[in-house]
Amino acid sequence: MANVMSVFQDVDKCMRCNGCTVGCKRTWKMMALNPGVHRVAPDQRIVINSQRRLDMGPFIRFSCWHCPDPPCVKRCPFVALVKQPNGAVSIDPVKCRPGATNAAGVRCTRQCVVDCPHGGYPRVGIGSDLFPGAPKAWKCTLCHGRAGSSAQLISTYGNPLPANNNHTHLSSPPAPETAHEPTCVYTCPAKAMLWDTRANIRQWIRTGGYLSFQGNGSVMWASKKYVLAAPRANPLDQGQVGSLMSSVLASSVAQATAIPTLIAGGVFAAIARRIKLAEEATDKEEGVSNKCAG
Repeated sequence: MANVMSVFQDVDKCMRCNGCTVGCKRTWKMMALNPGVHRVAPDQRIVINSQRRLDMGPFIRFSCWHCPDPPCVKRCPFVALVKQPNGAVSIDPVKCRPGATNAAGVRCTRQCVVDCPHGGYPRVGIGSDLFPGAPKAWKCTLCHGRAGSSAQLISTYGNPLPANNNHTHLSSPPAPETAHEPTCVYTCPAKAMLWDTRANIRQWIRTGGYLSFQGNGSVMWASKKYVLAAPRANPLDQGQVGSLMSSVLASSVAQATAIPTLIAGGVFAAIARRIKLAEEATDKEEGVSNKCAG
């Protein structure tokens, strides 16, 4: 049984160099970068964008959450989406046929986009030079087939990712799945992302003194400075509550007044509660996976 993995972004460290975005596109042979466009799109599986109006940070990762119980997997008429044992929601572009009808008479109406609880992952369109002129559904797959021991997609996309055993942040031995990191983690020069088991990531958040936490799938975010809004598929669709709170907490006054008040009011308790709920969802997911494996 594989460990359920997660990508963690320390939002405070991200400087939006876009190394993860470019690395992702090269690894998965997506179409060339469209300069100045910072939104999730068929040709852009991951985006780093600001949660504040003036594009001054905090910079947060926008990508698929890899839900514990993903609705996109349940209704795909061509079984192109699969929840993998390591937590990744993978998508097979060969099987994906937007607008077509399967043998049972069920038509693809882009159910994966409509059912997504986080604003519409994946995106459907022309996104890769490997499928010229053919609209497909594209999204982050946690580099399934490239990270870890699986060689499933080597014939299409090339050799597995380079090994990187930098796990000095851990108090426990690393899981086998950490031997090869997803491209976004491996290429981040600021070391703003970690790739580890969800249990280790949650422990890292719980003991790291973070003020705000988001995520209940295999992507998580945390900050010691800002109250984060849950990132939806399109950064430009974000509400202004997160931006407003980020602006308030970024001020010098907040260091002396707002943050202590929020802490006293139970922000850390709220974070602990969010982590607890996420762990319960993980336990349920892993229990189902273990049952299936048995």
